Order: sequence, then structure tokens, then C-alpha cells
Amino acid sequence: MQLAPRRVRWRLSWYYAISLTLIFSVFSVCVFLFVRISCMIPIHAQLDQELALVAKAVRSNAAALAQLETEDIVPYFRISQLAPSAAAGTATTLYTSRRWNMSRFAGNARVTENGNWLLSATGRHYFGRRFIWSQAGITWHIDVAVDTEQSYVSVKKLTIALLLSWPLVLLASLGGGYFFAARVLAPIGAMADKAREITADKLSERLPVQDPNDEFGHLATVFNETVERLDTYFERLRRFTADASHELRTPLAVIRCVGENALQQTASSAQYENAIGSMLEETDSLMRLLDGLLMLTRAEAGQLALQPEPIDLAALALDVVNCLRVLAEEKHQQLCFDGASPGYVMADRATLRQALINLLANAIRYTPEHGDIGVRLVQSSAGMQVIEIRDNGPGIAAEHQSKIFERFYRIDQDRSRETGGAGLGLAIARWMITLNSGSIALESKKNKGSIFRVTLAGIGLSGT
Repeated sequence: MQLAPRRVRWRLSWYYAISLTLIFSVFSVCVFLFVRISCMIPIHAQLDQELALVAKAVRSNAAALAQLETEDIVPYFRISQLAPSAAAGTATTLYTSRRWNMSRFAGNARVTENGNWLLSATGRHYFGRRFIWSQAGITWHIDVAVDTEQSYVSVKKLTIALLLSWPLVLLASLGGGYFFAARVLAPIGAMADKAREITADKLSERLPVQDPNDEFGHLATVFNETVERLDTYFERLRRFTADASHELRTPLAVIRCVGENALQQTASSAQYENAIGSMLEETDSLMRLLDGLLMLTRAEAGQLALQPEPIDLAALALDVVNCLRVLAEEKHQQLCFDGASPGYVMADRATLRQALINLLANAIRYTPEHGDIGVRLVQSSAGMQVIEIRDNGPGIAAEHQSKIFERFYRIDQDRSRETGGAGLGLAIARWMITLNSGSIALESKKNKGSIFRVTLAGIGLSGT
């Protein structure tokens, strides 16, 4: 279980070590070049000065050359002459200083105009440069050398120190990287330990967030938000399963009970017909419940194919009123519609019609006999189309109004069972109105009736 974090830890350690080693290597090269150039600048300056002095002495006389050597002004120099008739590259040595001869590199010294390093027989290092001067068809070669042993040793010691420091820096950076990687990855370990404790039964647990502003804190926050959504989903699923099981159990139990009683007793044809009728009523209740559940499931999965079109809301509401008027007449209720002027909205006709049917059917179901129900179309000043469904039923108490649109939620379980409600009609209505970019609101007081307001965005069409 710990292999993955350790691999990440080692990878971070190597990345840190390699990066720091590369930085040190670049720094070492820069230091080496800086020190080497710093040492060569005074050497070239000295060579320029000594070449000028020797060239001046050659133009004067041999005594001037001897004076340069005697006074140790220019200790290492050699003068050669290349006559016109001489073979190419063959020069005759005219003068060599005593120090040049003592260095014992006179025979194999190959000095160039750009300068090159010279090594004496004793192992001492020099740097020499040649000055070529022609006069009267005669070419003069003036070679001057400078003792650079001290500079050479300093550069050599620096090079050895930098080379020896490279593996030490690599090891030190690797160890430091491993230590710092452990500190950096510590929140990951804490989150991993906590994540192991989160199960389907413990979705309330959350990962620790040490710093919400860094990457690990952001990761933990996003993970916690995901777990919170899952927790909400599972809670809704558990509640939905429990509610659906409860709703399905009751009609099935009734059907079984009626069927067993009919089989165990000797009854007349009329009694059998009543039993079969009761079973058919419960079966019809089950079918409505399953249809509602299927519709909600399709809506949540986004599988409802909407076909938005301009709809005259007044005509649609009137159609719904006429469709359900027979239900109101059975309870001797007064069902009125007020919507003379048309109001157009862009919506899916089928889903919007079903939502209005559910709302009006709910009002008819819970309004007592000889009650009044009104459907009215209102056009707001903001261009919104509002349908109000009013009733003078028992109303809804304030503590229930925030939950009335939840699935299977019923204020009075026994009364809802008697009226045939399954607690899905208002939930389906809200889903369908939301799918059509609308909203639904409830205004109700206990024992004073209820008003359901459906608000939709109007469009700029006028009726004929």
C-alpha cells in the first residue's frame, strides 16, 4: 500500500537532486571560467608590455637586450631571424635569455602569435606569445614567456575542488530532497489514511485540509465536495428506496389481503366483483406510482426529449381546466378559469401540460366538496407569464411548505392514502416546470387555502 507514495517520494528526491546538481554544475563552470579569465588578463597584459620592450630593444642594439635581461625586466625571451633565402619555417636563433635557456624548453617550444602554454623540463608552466616583425626583407620572431605556475596551480586546485564537490552536492541534495519530499507529501499520506476510512456508511467523513490555498488543500477540498455530493446522492437514494418500498408495500398488501379473503370465503358474485374491483383500484394506484417514478427517473437522467415551441398559455390552461372539470364536478366543486388575453411562452407543450394537470389535480383532490378552485393567468410588468391555481382547501402549514415538493412527502399519510395520492404529483410538476426554465412557488395558510404560482418567461407574440 505504501509503494506508490515511496515511488513519488524517490522521484521528487531525484528531481530535486538532479536539478540542484545541474545548477551547481553550471555555477562551477561559470566560476572556473571567471577565475581562469581573471588569471589570464594580467598575463596577457604583461606579455604585451614585455613584447613591446623587447621589440624596442631589437630596434636599438644588443646592449639594450642585455640590459633587459640583466635587470630582470624581461626574464624569458628569444629572438630569431628568418632570412628571405631561408627555408619555409626555418629560423636562426640570434639571442636567447639566460632564463629561457634555464627553463629547458628552448628546443621544443612552439610559440604562436595567439599564445600557448609551455611546459619546462622541470614541470613548471609558462605561457608564451610570438611577435612577428619584418624589416628590409628580414622577418624577426620575438618570443616572450611568462611564468604562470602560481596561476596554473590556483586554477588546478579550484578545478579539483569543484570536481570533488560535484558528487558531494549530488548526495547532499538527494538526502535533502528525500527529507523535504517527505515533508511535502505528508498531507497526501494523511489524506490517504483518512480516505481509507470513508465508506458507503461513513460518507460524512472528510479529508483534512491543512492549507486550502495550496495544491494539496485544493485537492482535498475538491475531494470533500465530491464526497459531499455522493453523500447527498446516497441519502436521497436511501430515502427514495425506503419511500418507494413503503409505497409499493401498501397496495400489494391490500391486493394480497383482498385476494386471500375472497379465496378463503364462499361469497356471492357481487362480493367477488367488489374484491376484484378493489384489487383493480390498487393495481391502478400501483401503475400511477410506477409511471411517476419512471418519469422522475427519466427527468433526472436528462432523457426527456423536449420540443420547445411558442405556446398560448391561456389556451393551454383552459384545455387543462376542461380536461379535469369532470373530476371537480364529481365532488360538486366550482372550477373557474380567468384568462381572457393570451400569453405566449417558449416551452415544451407535453411536459408543461402535465405539470399543470398535476397541480390542478392536487387542488381538486384536497379541496373539500362544494369548494372553489380558480385558475388565473396573470401577465407581470417584467414580461413574465404567471398561472395561479387557487383553492379554499385546508391549506398547508408553514412547517410543511418547504418539503411539499419532495418525493413521497405527504402531510397526512392516512388522508393521502384515502385520496389516492402517492406524494409524487407535486415533485413531478416542479421537475417539469424547471425543465421549461420556469419556477413554482407556494403561498398557503392553514385552513385558508393554497395558491400555486407557476412563472414562465413570456415571448413577444400577440394573440389574434
